[in-house]
Formats: sequence, C-alpha cells, structure tokens
Amino acid sequence: MKKLFSLILAAVLVFTLAACGGGDSPSDNPNSSPTPPANSGGSQTPGADSAGIGGDLVVWFGIEDLGKAIIEAFNVHYPNVNARLEVVGMEASGKLALDGPAGIGGDVLMINHTDIALLLSDGLVEPFPTDVDSRIGDMILDFAYDAMKSGGRLYGVPFSLENYGLLYNKDLVDSPPETFEELIEFAKTYNDPSAGKYAMRWMVNDFYHNYFIFTAFGYKLFGPDGTDWKNPGFDSPEFAQGLAFHNSLRSIFDLPSDDADFEATMGAFGRGEAPFTVAHPWLASVARDNGVNVGAAKLPTINGVQPRCTLGMNVLAVSSYAKNFDAAFAFAEFMASAEVAAIMYRTNGTGSALKDVSGIEGYSEDAVIMGLAAQTPYTENFPIVPEFNLIWGPIQEMMAYSWDGTLTIEEAQKKVMEDFEMLLNAGGQSMYD
Repeated sequence: MKKLFSLILAAVLVFTLAACGGGDSPSDNPNSSPTPPANSGGSQTPGADSAGIGGDLVVWFGIEDLGKAIIEAFNVHYPNVNARLEVVGMEASGKLALDGPAGIGGDVLMINHTDIALLLSDGLVEPFPTDVDSRIGDMILDFAYDAMKSGGRLYGVPFSLENYGLLYNKDLVDSPPETFEELIEFAKTYNDPSAGKYAMRWMVNDFYHNYFIFTAFGYKLFGPDGTDWKNPGFDSPEFAQGLAFHNSLRSIFDLPSDDADFEATMGAFGRGEAPFTVAHPWLASVARDNGVNVGAAKLPTINGVQPRCTLGMNVLAVSSYAKNFDAAFAFAEFMASAEVAAIMYRTNGTGSALKDVSGIEGYSEDAVIMGLAAQTPYTENFPIVPEFNLIWGPIQEMMAYSWDGTLTIEEAQKKVMEDFEMLLNAGGQSMYD
C-alpha cells in the first residue's frame, strides 16, 4: 500500500509516501473524549461548558477567510484553546504524511472525503471516541456519516456537501431546459463561435464535471458498489456510449480542450457571458457577486434518463500525530454544528451535511441551494478506495484527446485502460491477481 501511496504522489502531485505511526491518543480508549459541550445534541452549537479544554491547536484549512471565521466562532466556546490557522489546500493529505511524523503537522485538517482511504490505510488519521462519534451521528445526514466510518469507527466529520447541477443566467434565458435535446436545439440558434458565444461553458475534459454523462448510459466507476478497482469499466460499452455523447457536444462548445480549462469556462458564466454551466453552488456565489441573476436546476435528462452526478464532501479529520487530542476532537465536533454550517453558507454558499438545517438563516429560502437540491437524489459518492486516486491523470488526458478528435473512441478506451493498469503495476498492484 505504501508503494501505491508513493505512486499516487507522482501521478496526481497530491499525495506522498506516508510513514505509519502515532502516539497515545483518546482512541487508545475508544470511550474517552473531551468533556462534551453543553447543548451538543441535534444541530445546536456548543455551550460554555468547556473550561477543561485548552492548549494549542494547529488547524489546517484550505480556505483562509472560512478558516478564520470558524476558529473565531470556536474560540467563543473554547476560549482556553489557542487555535492557529495554517492554510493548506489540496496537498493536506500528502503534507501530513511528512509533517505528522516530524511533529510539525496540523492537529486537525480539512480534506476531501476521497482522501480518507489513503490516510486511513497509512495510519494518519485518528478514530473518534465513541461518545463524540455518537453525537456527530445524531447531527449529520446518515449517508454522509456512514461514508466516513471504517470498521465501525468514525474517522472524519462531513461538514459540507456539494453536488453540482445546471446553473443558468436568468437574464439570458427564461428557464432551464429539462432535456439535453432542448439544450442542443437552443444552442443551434444561440451560438456564435466568431464572437466566442456559446450556450453552455463547462470543463469538457474534466471527468468530475462530466461523470453525469456516462451515468446516463449505465456506467458506474469501479462497479456497482464502487470498490472493484480492478475493473474501472473504461473499456465497457456503457463508457463508450457516454464518451460518444460527450464528444457530440462539441457542436455546442466548439473549442479545443486546452481552451476549456477552469478559468475560461467557469469564468465565462461567472461574468454573465454564458446562459448555462455545470457547476457547484460556489460558482453561483461568484456569479452573484458579479451581479449575475443565477438560477439552478437538476441536470437535463439524456435520452430520457436522469443522469447522476458526483457528490463531494468536505471533511474534518484528526491527525494521529495531534499534540492536543482533547482540543482536536472538540474542534471536530464543533464542525458538525449549525453555527459552522451557517458560516459555511454565508461565506461561499456551501450545502450543509446537517440533518436539521433550520438553524441556517436563509438556507431553505435560497433558490440556488434548493435548485441544486433537486439533483441531490441523483448523486453518488466517488469510490473511497486508494486506487481511485490513480484515475485522474489517465482519464483527463484521454478525454482531452477524444474531445479534440486525436483518438477514436475505441483508441481512447484502450489508452485509458492501459495507462491505469501501468500506474497500478508501478505501485505493485495488478488487475489480474
């Protein structure tokens, strides 16, 4: 597994070879925990019953203003904790592999939920004490809570959910299309390539934002339960059909893949230049700040099938090398509160993982949040297995070649399977064992 971890660093420039370990911690006694804050049931925020918890706490968070706001709110309830923010983005998991054993890592860290498999396999994240686990389970949506459990133990707090959907500019179109056929017909009259004017802008070679297309043809990554990494399915008929439909959309967005990167495509919608995009609620926040009149809806059907998109979760985990476990688990539990959910929503319009969102002012009345919520029943988590992180390089490259017409569909399928297998083999794994 460590060889695979090292390989993933080279493949995606995010992860590094991890050393196992960790000192004494509350998880050595699964029933021990910091003194539970008052009023911690449901989605209420902690009370002031926290005088026994103090000391230093290093918080690794990916967004500076959000991290500062959460720490400020946490310190109201835990004034004796000296919480210090370090802005660490997508590299947090790999950075912990080096900094944790060296004693300079974060005590708690913000990660994507798919990172948990690698961290867990190398002993870098700590299981939660059972009483903290139970209280968090009362507050967090069951499917999100269950996704962070392994061997009956909780290893992270899902504090926000993000599924994408169809965002649209209400000043450019009256209503969103219910089908891709409608969208294509609209594009035939709206598009003006000479002026760089297109009906929809989105990242055409990004598998994450295009996964929904493949699901409309019955494709599911790593099989029905998302764990069969030996069979990614890139060579399946369902994947081929999805890729063919994806390539047919070049008539809507007739630009080469290297002109359809994040900044170009998302920026066009954020500036009010495109009627439609496929994106998360944070882009709606950016667009709103720019004066765009944003609406949101579930993704249009494809050949009468409602496609399924990916569901992302931001998670707060506790390092196995944390120097202050009492404060670390108190902070983790605070991340499951309505107070943090409200901060997240006010800051970047993020969807909540709470069962009860009544404590988030304006949330239930937010047309974008509710519009994207229509897509939420048609979502699925990406696989939480270490091998999942090997797909990104091969499939992004393959989709670019396929979109640009450099490879046929059959050639593209063969290439991505070969590239994925090569990475597995280099990490000491085999699809055929």
